[in-house]
Amino acid sequence: MELSDLIVDFRADGSRHPVEVADAVAALEDAPFASSKRLAERLPQTNGVYDPAGVDGVLLRSHLELQRLAEEVQHGQRVTRLLRPFLDLIDGPKRIVDVGCGLGYLVRYFASTGSLGDDVEVVGFDFNQGLLGAAQKLADIEDLDCNFVAGDAFELETEATLYISSGVIHHFSVPDLPDFFARQHATGAAGCFHFDVAPTWITPLGAWVFHRARMREPLARHDGVRSALRAHTDADLVRSLHEGAPDWEALLFDATGRRMAVLNVMRPVIGMKPDLVGPYRQALGNLARRLS
Repeated sequence: MELSDLIVDFRADGSRHPVEVADAVAALEDAPFASSKRLAERLPQTNGVYDPAGVDGVLLRSHLELQRLAEEVQHGQRVTRLLRPFLDLIDGPKRIVDVGCGLGYLVRYFASTGSLGDDVEVVGFDFNQGLLGAAQKLADIEDLDCNFVAGDAFELETEATLYISSGVIHHFSVPDLPDFFARQHATGAAGCFHFDVAPTWITPLGAWVFHRARMREPLARHDGVRSALRAHTDADLVRSLHEGAPDWEALLFDATGRRMAVLNVMRPVIGMKPDLVGPYRQALGNLARRLS
């Protein structure tokens, strides 16, 4: 399990509930790594309860390290090359919702580059108001017009055209994935692109080596490796999307086994209306051969 799932408790109404250290440690009772419990016991706390400000500081430092990684691997460019052809197929203004946006790296990237076009609005949603506050500060520093919202990304007043996320879906268990996709499908959106870790045989080892070498925050090191261990298989993602969004076609870009694992770190599961699949493949050009 990832500690970031255990040390905070945000509710759908925006409230934050205290988390007892003993509860987090108990949840790790069957964890295969003793280091998980030791780290959980060392995180900022007061009288046996995780300190909100201290925990938010740890999460912020971890997300800043993740942002540096996203910049180095050009995640914004990689996402753009898949989203732009899809958005060009849809007439009129478009609205993208970034689910679990954290520091809002993609929201700020799209705002700074204009890479998705002038008629596209991007909104970042997250339950963690501390991370969203930092995201807004970064946007202000760069003088970017960004929109960040604390709350449920699927309870919208204005319909979304497309849902996206990065490194989020592995936080859901396999039984919960169909509902995750169903809630997006129920909004009337045209599709979704969810990028996450590819569960290849070398991914956990690569994650361990990379995070030990590059990350300084212990929580970032810990959760980075656990995220690789928790990554969902292609079959689970496709089956869950079919079950939750039966009217969408389920696609994978760079399906596991089709490319070298070291080049296949973050790949998306894609859902879209069936009538868009053919035009999307055509719009992708040479990249279409990596779609399955």
